[in-house]
Amino acid sequence: MLMFFNKKVQIKHLCISAIGLGLIGCDASSANTEQVVQSQPSSVIVFDHSEIATPIKTMPEHHFFGRVQGGESYNMALFVDGRIERVLVKEGQIVNSGDVLATLYSPNLAQRVTSRESSYESAKAVLHQAKIQQQRSSELVRKKLQPNAVLDDAQRALKVATQQVNNALAQLEEAKNQQKETQLVAPQAGVIGKLYSRSGDYISAGENIVRFESSETQKVVFSLPERIAISLPKTKNVQVSFPSINTTTLGIVTEKSLPNLGQPALFEVTVTLPKSSYENLGITAQLHVPISSDRLYKVSHSALRYDQSNRAYLLSAAENNTLPVSVIAVEKDGVLITSSNPLLQPISRVSEIINPLNLAALDKR
Repeated sequence: MLMFFNKKVQIKHLCISAIGLGLIGCDASSANTEQVVQSQPSSVIVFDHSEIATPIKTMPEHHFFGRVQGGESYNMALFVDGRIERVLVKEGQIVNSGDVLATLYSPNLAQRVTSRESSYESAKAVLHQAKIQQQRSSELVRKKLQPNAVLDDAQRALKVATQQVNNALAQLEEAKNQQKETQLVAPQAGVIGKLYSRSGDYISAGENIVRFESSETQKVVFSLPERIAISLPKTKNVQVSFPSINTTTLGIVTEKSLPNLGQPALFEVTVTLPKSSYENLGITAQLHVPISSDRLYKVSHSALRYDQSNRAYLLSAAENNTLPVSVIAVEKDGVLITSSNPLLQPISRVSEIINPLNLAALDKR
């Protein structure tokens, strides 16, 4: 019994010793861990929390498309109605000033001219007889074979006959001028842009027959958003290219029309081209408008900040002051911005709250 008790005491001592050794080992492990934690800061890699804005030499552009048309582009019509007798031109045909484009057959006008010609010839015959009668009466009065009253009547009849001839001639000229309206004539050199009517068609007075494009000057009309249209003042030189013929020129902004109510808010901006050519009419023109006239830079996404009014700015890493900027485009590797002032100083990429506690600056100390 005594031996069994002694064995239990020994086992108890062994357990206590094992637990003590384990606690000692834990303390040692904790001490080693503390030593590792305390020595860890010396091996941390400190990243640079500022950057330099990268200047972009090539300014991105907005591109808009239009078609070259004549400086004077309009529809042509006649002021009389009738049937088109002949169309003497085709679409795309080059014409000179005075060329007849189409003729109109109008029976009423032809009959009117014939009637006025007959009236004119009759008036001339009456005038001829009045002249003969006035001369005969003058001779008889001179010989005292007729009284002066007969001569006065002859002279009065001559004046009336002369006025009738003048009236008949004026009416004839009016009819001929109206008949000339049956001919559509090119007012200047140009190109036939489109034919609205063909030979044999009956048209009403004022109905469009052809679209005329003058070739003396040329222009392109572009539809631009409000912000871009306002930035292009009149007489400003703009770059216009023609992709199909691989040429580029400088045009001048000459007109800006306001958007129509109830339609997209697009301004019609007219650019006059310096040189004109028949071959250029109708081809596609491309307007190049730089995104901004200020300096263009690229910064990282983390460097861009916004204030309470949603205005973009950068934070100077050295002086901790704000630098107002405008965001142009957000790209995968950064943000394109413009600034009215050069961005030469380092830009901070960390929050303004923790910026005074810059870990890099603490590490250098």
